[in-house]
This record gives sequence, structure tokens and C-alpha cells, in this order.
Amino acid sequence: MKKKIFILAASLCALIVFACAFAAPSAEVKAAPAAEENTALAARFQNMLNRNYVYNADFEDLDVITENSVLALLDRRDTDEPEYISEAVVTGFIKDMYGIEITDITQDESIYKEGYVYIVPRGFTSYVSTVKDIAGNEDGSFTVTSSVTVDPHDSEAFVTEAKTLFVPNEKSAFGYNIIYSDLKLPASDI
Repeated sequence: MKKKIFILAASLCALIVFACAFAAPSAEVKAAPAAEENTALAARFQNMLNRNYVYNADFEDLDVITENSVLALLDRRDTDEPEYISEAVVTGFIKDMYGIEITDITQDESIYKEGYVYIVPRGFTSYVSTVKDIAGNEDGSFTVTSSVTVDPHDSEAFVTEAKTLFVPNEKSAFGYNIIYSDLKLPASDI
């Protein structure tokens, strides 16, 4: 009887050892996709942030959103008339990036050209973002904290932080829309 109990206990121990040995690698395999998914999200969000020129109160004015979105699209300007960019490109970008459908772009009659948006000649600030933290929200959106190098056309560059809300959108080429992006500005700019 003692021999049977010993064999049963040894068999049980061996079974537990084998189960643990095979369970550990499968747990590691399951962890890897989460890391890859996080890296992919960070890359996607960083790409969007580096195309974003709309911050803070800019989100309250469709004309400002349009003017600032043109800056992200300067490489898409018309080759024959580089002071213009296709209206469809601009409105498509705004819809994909911010989830806003623009139906009418206000333009001065003296510069109006059917199907195009005039690129207002001006100095502008450039932004380079690096994602620092991604926090998932209960509603499926993400709050992203990024470090932003701000390079104004008329003053010294500085580094600050931005908090940006991304919501999923299957219809967007980016897969997400930026709902707001709050950029911390130096005290002198507030």
C-alpha cells in the first residue's frame, strides 16, 4: 500500500513538473503580442502626433484647423501651382486625423481656385513629438503623453509636454482620431 501511495505521489509530482514546464513558455508567448501591440500603438500615435499642427484652442475654430492642417500637407501641394493644395486632400486629412467633416473651406475670392486651397504664406511653428506614455481609457480611447520639441519660426526652440486624446475610428486611415491635444506652453506664451 505504501508503495502504491509513493508511486501515485511521484506520478502526481512528475505531472505537476511537466505541466509547469509547458505552461511557462505559453504564458511568455501570450505576453509578447501585448508588447508588440503597445509598440505598434506608440508608433501609430507618434506618426499622427508628428503630423499634428492643431493644439489647445485651435480645436475650437474650423478655419484654424484647416490652415494648420495644410502645414502637415505641404509635400502634397500642386506641382504646377505650389501655392495651392487639393481641397480633397485637405478635407480628407482633417476627416482622418480629427474626425471632422469640412464641407466648405472659407477663402478670399482673390485667391480662390476651384477644388484647391490657397496656402497662406506665413512663418509657422514645427513640432516633433515622442510618445512617453499611453494610458487606455475605459471607453476604448487612449490618453497619450508626449514630449514635444516646439520650434517657432520667430524664437528659440523649446521642449514641453502634450496630452492628446485618441479615439478609435475604423473609417480613419490612421485608425484613430485626435480629439484634443493640450500643449503646455511656457508662462510667457500663456
